[in-house]
Amino acid sequence: MKKANLYSNKTQILIRIISLLATIILVMSNTQRFLNFELQNLLTEKFEFFTFVINSISIILFLIVILFPAKMGLFSILSFIYGTIILVFEPENNLGILMFWLSIVTLHARGFFNQKKKLKEIITTIIFFGLIISELRFGSDIFFSNILEKFAYIFIYFISLFFFQIYVTDKLDILENNKKLDLQKYPELKKRDAQWLADILNGEKYEYLAVTYQMSIGSVKNRIKVIFDIIGVGDKKGFLNKYSDFQICYGDDFSSI
Repeated sequence: MKKANLYSNKTQILIRIISLLATIILVMSNTQRFLNFELQNLLTEKFEFFTFVINSISIILFLIVILFPAKMGLFSILSFIYGTIILVFEPENNLGILMFWLSIVTLHARGFFNQKKKLKEIITTIIFFGLIISELRFGSDIFFSNILEKFAYIFIYFISLFFFQIYVTDKLDILENNKKLDLQKYPELKKRDAQWLADILNGEKYEYLAVTYQMSIGSVKNRIKVIFDIIGVGDKKGFLNKYSDFQICYGDDFSSI
């Protein structure tokens, strides 16, 4: 199976587009800040001035990535900086959580966690929760009013990641098997099971299987449930969703049923 290459031409074009869009957003943000504040006020408002400077530096770095997309590691640095700034200075802005996790995802893509993974994950987790706890300096009322929403964001993120991982795993499984489900790979399954699955894909009902194979409908349903559990689809709907355009095979006895 051909794996996605982080440094392929298509990926680098996409990185250039992302960097260009980020540059445009930051330029618009800085322009808005400059127009809304007189230069003297911008210099006296420490946080606004700090953000203006960070945006300006980020614009330069994104321009570098546009020219040299292989330096995509700058995404991690910029995301971490923005995530940290937002979490520390803007307790009611949950964009900081997304930016922080974006830095983690890009670091994973770059292979940062390939070595000493556990240690780096522990350090990252400590930093993340340390940043959240730092918001206590704004007062317990503000902290506790925002903490539940932040944990809701984290919870939703992990749920999304869980289902996305399932989706990617299924897609990789499809590519590796060339849209053929070979039941001989499962020691618990028989050639008849492959025929049953093929019949189900062809729209046959359980009643048809019971009559054809001279079994009770209950026995057919029980066996089908066992088959579904073994191949990891849960139920008939899950099977049809995943394998609707597959050929059902059983080793070398036949190429398709």
